[in-house]
Amino acid sequence: MSSVLGEEQEFTDTAYSLLDSHREHLTTRMNNLAHSPSTGTGQDDLEREAHADNLRSQLRSVEAAKNRLYFGRIDSDDQDTHRIGRIGLRTQSGDIALIDWRAPNAAPFYQATTANRMNTALRRRISIKPIDGKQIVSHVDDEILTEPGEGSYQAAKDSVTTPRDGRMADILATIATDQDLIIRSPLNQITVVQGGPGTGKTVVALHRAAWLLYTFREKLAKDAILVVGPSTAFLRYIDQVLPSLGETDIVLLTPGQLYPGVNATIDDTFEVSGVKGGARMAQVLTNAVSHWSNIPDSQVNITTEGGTKLHISRSQLRDCVKSLSKRSTYHSNREVFLKRVMDYLANNLALDQGHEQLDHETRSDLIIDFIDDRNVRRVLNLMWMPTTAQKVLTKLFANPNFLRLVSRDLLSSQEQALLFRETGSPWTVDDVALLDECAELLGEWVRPFATARETHSGYRELDAGEMRYGNRSGGSAHTSTVAERAHLDREWVYGHIVVDEAQELSEMAWRAIQRRAVRKSMTIVGDLQQSSHPAGARDWNETLSWAGEKMALFTLNVTYRITEETVQSAIRELTKSGGNPPELVSIRNGSPTIHQNLSENEVVDFLTTTMSGKAGRACVILPDSLLTQWQEQFQDQSADLGFGPAAIDSRIAVLSAKNTKGLEFDVVFVVNADQIGRQGVRGSDIFVACTRATHQLYLLEVTAD
Repeated sequence: MSSVLGEEQEFTDTAYSLLDSHREHLTTRMNNLAHSPSTGTGQDDLEREAHADNLRSQLRSVEAAKNRLYFGRIDSDDQDTHRIGRIGLRTQSGDIALIDWRAPNAAPFYQATTANRMNTALRRRISIKPIDGKQIVSHVDDEILTEPGEGSYQAAKDSVTTPRDGRMADILATIATDQDLIIRSPLNQITVVQGGPGTGKTVVALHRAAWLLYTFREKLAKDAILVVGPSTAFLRYIDQVLPSLGETDIVLLTPGQLYPGVNATIDDTFEVSGVKGGARMAQVLTNAVSHWSNIPDSQVNITTEGGTKLHISRSQLRDCVKSLSKRSTYHSNREVFLKRVMDYLANNLALDQGHEQLDHETRSDLIIDFIDDRNVRRVLNLMWMPTTAQKVLTKLFANPNFLRLVSRDLLSSQEQALLFRETGSPWTVDDVALLDECAELLGEWVRPFATARETHSGYRELDAGEMRYGNRSGGSAHTSTVAERAHLDREWVYGHIVVDEAQELSEMAWRAIQRRAVRKSMTIVGDLQQSSHPAGARDWNETLSWAGEKMALFTLNVTYRITEETVQSAIRELTKSGGNPPELVSIRNGSPTIHQNLSENEVVDFLTTTMSGKAGRACVILPDSLLTQWQEQFQDQSADLGFGPAAIDSRIAVLSAKNTKGLEFDVVFVVNADQIGRQGVRGSDIFVACTRATHQLYLLEVTAD
């Protein structure tokens, strides 16, 4: 072993010994806390639980740090040595042994260049491999910053050539200067990263989330961070990155999961998505909610269960309507309306019985009687029925007359026809943003006139079956973590939101995201060139106009994943389909793209034979129209083939272009490229498909037998 490797091995052994000691210390504190007596006060219990949460969080970080604990070193011009790792560690005497990669004094490891050395003379990247249960230093890569060179990409090249295992890995040792500047950008801004395939924008966004939690722990711990990804396959692909960085209080959702209780995985057709995703739908839904109430234009007479005659005049009903606010939600206005109606019913009854006015207690008692009376509740509910977002949207799509009424001058007759579907149809991904919009318009349904006395006297809601409770601080008995509570609460405001493949979000989906990002602290990453949603982003400034001066746009042009040969093939297929070639610079050369003609009965043998003996993972990317056919035809022919959300766990995943966004594979087989090129917008799908490969791209033309 060389003297350099020996020196780094000695420190590695020391670092892991310190990690073990730190783990033991934290475990002892946890045990002591668990066995310490409680004062029995609520405040004491809260403080104990907060302390325990903090210790558990530290233990998670320690466990996550075991893999590649130490990976970097910088030597200053003054010959001081600083070592960089997953977490910070101190010696028994309190001296700094290892600097957390997120700490300010670790920044030169990532940001120093030959042009701006930041007082750094040497940058060293250390490769560690587990061998026989021990962490062994296998390689060091030195970059002398006092001399010009191109060593900064070497570690990234080495990383990307490692065979894929079906999951995204962190890039702590290989973060480039331009990536680190994005990671460490301010919290209180909307950081937008435009980057082509393989430029590292996803891992940058995830590492930024980890850096923010480290730097602003107190601000973000109570609010959680939301990560929105394009598909369940994508979330499965990235789900190990943040835990590997010691962060677990993160909510991972697809656009089809933003509305609590709904998990939509079905996509609408291109044309339907265009209608549902457009901003016009916001006004359509506003009209739908405003037309949900059914207030008569004539006097209303009610006979109670006990035979008492009640009435409210046409003019009184109009007065009740005039008291409503256009800025209030449907259910807030419902509460105001019903309260005024019942006030009039009570007053009119008093007058009918010869009483000129009612005292407060008598009025309250009468109103309680009204609420408890089935006949009264039925009539009042028919005037202003409590409802849900699901009911509104179901009626909108299943009732052409209702849709025509609320979308006049907004949607054409052809567009209205596109939206029609039968009651009971499953929710689609684009529906979720519409459900969220409806829920916002409806507001929370609170039961009217609820007081402690009324509750204990047998108070009944006007329609208890519609009530849905949820709050920020409570949650169910089975809910404990901040992330779990946030997931269940539609009105939760996150401390920070990460949106990946953001170009795919429709205008309506952005409205749902904005409601969860009131503080306007976001990291938005995407590639306009890959936008395939008909209502998706075409220009960041236009799409994010609501961000105003808080928006900061960064661009990444260097692709680490894709070879120069694959880049050129992808651009050729893109331009054939009408797309514009992007600015994309590859740092690697590789193998030429392989073209192959096959019949359907040759496909499985070709795929399995090609991958036989190869390390890593492969993906077959199909035209949308072939997905179902291939699953039915081929899924039982080879254990290597995987379909659906769990496909990335298989040796050879079979997916659509849309469901591969954000993913990468060692080998990619693109089937019938011309057909994929006709999908989506301006060749976006074929560009996505071709740029998933890290090593080898195949373009297969498959014909029916």
